Amino acid sequence: MTPSGGPLAARAVSLRLAGTPVLRSMSFAARAGRVTGLVGPNGAGKSTLLRVMAGVLRPDAGSVWLGPAELTALPAQERARQVGYLPQHEAAHPFTALETVLMGRYPHLSRFALEGAEDRRIARAAMARTETERFERRQLDRISGGERQRVLLARSLAQQARVLLLDEPVAGLDLRHRLAAMETLRSEAAGGVAVLVALHDVSLAGRYCDRLGLLAEGELVAEGAPAEVLTPQRFRDVFGVEAVVERDPGASAPHVRLIGPAPARPAC
Repeated sequence: MTPSGGPLAARAVSLRLAGTPVLRSMSFAARAGRVTGLVGPNGAGKSTLLRVMAGVLRPDAGSVWLGPAELTALPAQERARQVGYLPQHEAAHPFTALETVLMGRYPHLSRFALEGAEDRRIARAAMARTETERFERRQLDRISGGERQRVLLARSLAQQARVLLLDEPVAGLDLRHRLAAMETLRSEAAGGVAVLVALHDVSLAGRYCDRLGLLAEGELVAEGAPAEVLTPQRFRDVFGVEAVVERDPGASAPHVRLIGPAPARPAC
């Protein structure tokens, strides 16, 4: 049985960075066939949790499991075949957009092998899904930030991993492409992929995620369906804002309307 009930699961992971606790006995899972969202204020631990679950950071305590195996026990190439990770920030480079997307195929190639026709077909199909085909021959450092973000999402799709971990994948995208990216992640989940995504846009998270984890100061303070997690009291307590949470009639999901900063709590 997979620990914590998912194909990729963190179990009681704790981590300090520069002596500061950033994750405190955190257990969380990405489940097949679902889009699971991580929400919370800056510094809550969302990006750090994704990096630990991707194997980029090793926790001080606890463990991460991919199916029945501990993640760190698997060879790096096998981990890359199974788990795709899109970081929040990635430096632009002079490779073309197509070359960048083809990097998602590297885990599936044997040592010293070159990409074949099937790899190029998969890469171009991923670019079509993210509307980046017209950038195929352009260098990544010569397109806009939003266009670059869509190319990097295409790279993750081309990896064809069992689990997708994405840190703010819609950052810098215009409104239409934000929705299109989330629809694409929904489609991946419908095909059986476990999608775990960190989002600052709580309304977008409420609309597209099947479940949410709310983080604050390195702890999981709430987990459940979006309507259960996104409540006015939690916005007050965790984000320090007053918010009205309404039912989105078009999506049967919670829609958040921010009012303003929450009143300061009286000093004890």
